[in-house]
Formats: sequence, structure tokens, C-alpha cells
Amino acid sequence: MFKILERYIAKTIIQSTAVAALIIISILFILSLLGEAKSIGVGEYNLVQAFIYVLLRMPNDLYHFSPLLILLGSIIGLSILSSYRELAVMRASGFSINKIIFSVLLASLILIMTISVIGEWIGPGLSYKAVMRKENAKHGSEAVATAAGVWFHIDNNFIHIQSVVGRQLLNNVTRYQFDNNHKLEAVYYAKILSLQDNQWQMKDVVKTTFYPDRVQSQTFPEAPWDLKMNTNLLNVGLVDPNEMSLTRLSKFAHYLEQNGLQSSEYRYNFWQRVFQPFSSLVMIFLAIPFVLGALHTSTLGWRIVVGILAGFAFFILDALLGQLCVVYQIPTMMAALIPPLIFALVGVLLSKQLIRS
Repeated sequence: MFKILERYIAKTIIQSTAVAALIIISILFILSLLGEAKSIGVGEYNLVQAFIYVLLRMPNDLYHFSPLLILLGSIIGLSILSSYRELAVMRASGFSINKIIFSVLLASLILIMTISVIGEWIGPGLSYKAVMRKENAKHGSEAVATAAGVWFHIDNNFIHIQSVVGRQLLNNVTRYQFDNNHKLEAVYYAKILSLQDNQWQMKDVVKTTFYPDRVQSQTFPEAPWDLKMNTNLLNVGLVDPNEMSLTRLSKFAHYLEQNGLQSSEYRYNFWQRVFQPFSSLVMIFLAIPFVLGALHTSTLGWRIVVGILAGFAFFILDALLGQLCVVYQIPTMMAALIPPLIFALVGVLLSKQLIRS
């Protein structure tokens, strides 16, 4: 009989989390679509493209809000069971608090595995595709992002950039220079193009010049970039850390470190994503004493409000530590682990009080 009760509790929590996710994602979708209003009309970016952009980003947003969603789903599910006195009947029949906690954690593992698959294998790719579609529509005549890199059209030049590391560092840049008759004059290849003292500088340069009767190649360790670039166009190739897979995020942070650039934001995001399942587990663990402990006589609405406040407190602490990592160089792994550890400690203390009572 206890196995049936465990599955029943787990099923109720999963269903409640699905309903909470549907409501929150719907609200996020509407707010995100309203936020895109300022971009509609820029270039070829229209309402239909804004709708597709927001839709493609939803799986990634779902993943990043998953700790809050799981917390709310657990509170709602347990509150429903508590409201109909089902939990009281279970406990009277010998189904202990420990077994209720086990049932809740069983549901959480199923939810965490499902959301992690969406967040790490589906969300980043769709989100990156959404950003490419948007930026291509806004800057289609000047810049186009593809899977192989970014193309820019400036005067008589076509420029290909394999990866935009940041607004001040571009990787593997090839420039095709044409004359007014559309004949190829020269090709420049630079392993790195960096912005130094408001001047773009090429490193490890190969210049190939095309003459009517011959082709000449020259190499330079460094050379100035004599073409004026609009740095706003680099948004086309920039990738937000939230839109990268864990593997790509780790490689990107390592690349920044090799080039002497700030990588704290990316390292923090990496460890934050590594500990995301643990954070979700902590939040669902926290829901149990909320419902069965101090708030057991409160209404469902009040429990949801407390859950939302707890979730936002977690996100605020998480965001604050992320900024402190960049400003004060706090070890990123430790900073990413502090929020779930604090909330886990609160959950353990509340659960011990609940079990003793």
C-alpha cells in the first residue's frame, strides 16, 4: 500500500508542477512578446518573427526558472493533498513524514531529469537559433549570422568572423576586399582581431594581394585594421552564456582565460548550471516544511505567495553573487554553491522541527 501512496504523491506533485509551469511560461511569453515591441519594425523584424523568437526561447527560460517552478509545484501539490486531509489520513495509517519526504524527492528526480534534458540539449540550441533569426532580420543588409560564423558587409568589403568572443575580441577573421568593379583585390586573414585603445588590431595576419598577372602573400605578426566597424553589429554574433551548452560554456571560458580576458561571468554561469539540479532538489525539499510545518494552517494562496518570495530570494542571492564574482573575483564554484547550500540548511532545520513534532 505504501508504494501506491508514494506514487500517488509523486504523481500529484508532477501534475501540479506542470500546471504551475504552464501558467508561469504563459505569463513570461506575454511579457517577453511585449518586450519585443520596441524591436518590431527595425529592419525586417516584424510581429510574426517576434512571436517565433519568444516561442523558441521558452524552453531555455523554463530551464532557468525550474527551481522556482518545482518549488511552486511541490507547494501546490502538497497543499492539495493537505486540504483534502489526504496527508493526515496517510500519516494516521502509518505513512511517516520520512516517507512523504521520500515520495516528494522521487517526484523531484523525475522533474529534474526531464527539465535538465530540455535545458542542456534542447533549450540552448533553440535559443541561439532564435537570436540568429532576430539579428539577421534586424541587420540583414549589413550582417548575417550562420552556423559557420558571422558575415558583415562594409563598403566594398565582405568580412567573415568565425566567432565573436566579445565586443573587443573576434576570432578567425577573414576580409575580402573588392574594387569598384567588383573584382577581388585582396584577402586578409587574422587569427585574432582585438580592440585596443579604440583601434582594431590584427594579430597573426596573412595578406593575399591579387594582381592581374600574379598573386602575392605576406605575413605579419600584427597589423592595424583600417576599416571602420559598427560595434553594435557584433550583437549578431554574440552568444549569451545562458544560450550555451555546458561543454561550450566551459571551452569558451577557457578560451577567454587563454587570451587574458575576464571569464568570471562564464565560469560562474557554468558552475551555476552544474549545481542547477541540486538547487531544484533543495527547493522541492524546502516545500515540505512549508506545507506540513509552520504554514499547515494557512491558505493555498498564502503558501504560494511564500513560495514565490522564497524563489525570488534565491534568484536575487544567485544574481548578487554572480555580480560579486565579477567585481571582487570571488571563486566562482564557491559563489555558485552558496545559495543552494543556504536554502538546503534552512530546509534541513525546518524538516527536523517537523519530524520532531
